Amino acid sequence: MEQHAVPQPITSYEFRLVGDMTLKQFGKLAAGIILALIVYWINPLAFIKWPLILLFAGLGAAMAFVPFEGRPIDVWIIALFKRIYSPTQYIWKQKEKAVSSRAKLPQSPTPTPSPTVSSTPPVVIQTHIVRPKITLPNIPPPFPTYRSKKVEPTFANVVVPATPMMPNLIVGYVRNKEGKIIEGAILEIREVSGNPVRAFKTNKLGQFLSATPLHPGEYEIETEKEGYSFDIIKVTLDGKIMPPIEIISK
Repeated sequence: MEQHAVPQPITSYEFRLVGDMTLKQFGKLAAGIILALIVYWINPLAFIKWPLILLFAGLGAAMAFVPFEGRPIDVWIIALFKRIYSPTQYIWKQKEKAVSSRAKLPQSPTPTPSPTVSSTPPVVIQTHIVRPKITLPNIPPPFPTYRSKKVEPTFANVVVPATPMMPNLIVGYVRNKEGKIIEGAILEIREVSGNPVRAFKTNKLGQFLSATPLHPGEYEIETEKEGYSFDIIKVTLDGKIMPPIEIISK
C-alpha cells in the first residue's frame, strides 16, 4: 500500500487485478471485447464485420487505458450525449400580475360618544377604620441548610466496541497515547503474502468492524492517519471469537 501525505478516503479504494489494472478498467475492456465477439458471431458482411470488431475492441481498450486530458474516454462520450440533448436556448417570459378587483372604499369615521351629565352630585361617605396592632413573636432563625453538590459522572473518551458474536470477525478501535480517539484513520488488512483482503475507516468513536468473517490464518493490520504513526499489527484467526483490538499511535 502506497504512503500518502493525506490519507485517501475509503470510497476511492480500488482493488487491482493485474499490475495497476483496476476492476473498473477490466470491466470496460471486457465490454469492448464482448461486443466485438457478438459482431463476430452474428457474422455480417466482411466489410462491415471487421471494422465493427476493431471499433468495439479498440474503444473498450481506449476507455480502459487511454485517458484524454486527465479523464477517461467514456466520461467524454457521456458528456457529449448530454450536451447534444440539452436545450441550447432558454426564453424568459414575464408573468403578468393579477389585478385585484376589490376596490378600496373610504372608511367612515367612528362616531364619538356624547358626554353624559348627571343631575345629582355624588355622595361621599368617609369612614375611619381602626386597624389593630399586630406584634410578631421573636422566631429564632432556622438552622442553615446544606445543599449537596451534584457531581456529574465523567467518562473516558474511548468507547470499546462490543465483542463480536461470530468467529473470525475483526473489531477494534484506534487512539493516541493520551487516550483520545482517532477518527478517519484508514486500516488495511492483508495476508502475510501482501494480498489485501479488507479496508476500513474508523467512525466518530474511532471504531472499525469487519462485516464478514475472514478465513483462518495470519493477517497484518496497517493503519494510516495524517500526523500519526502506527506499528503493523499481526493477528492469527483460528475459528474462535476474537476480542476487540486496541491500536495505539506511537
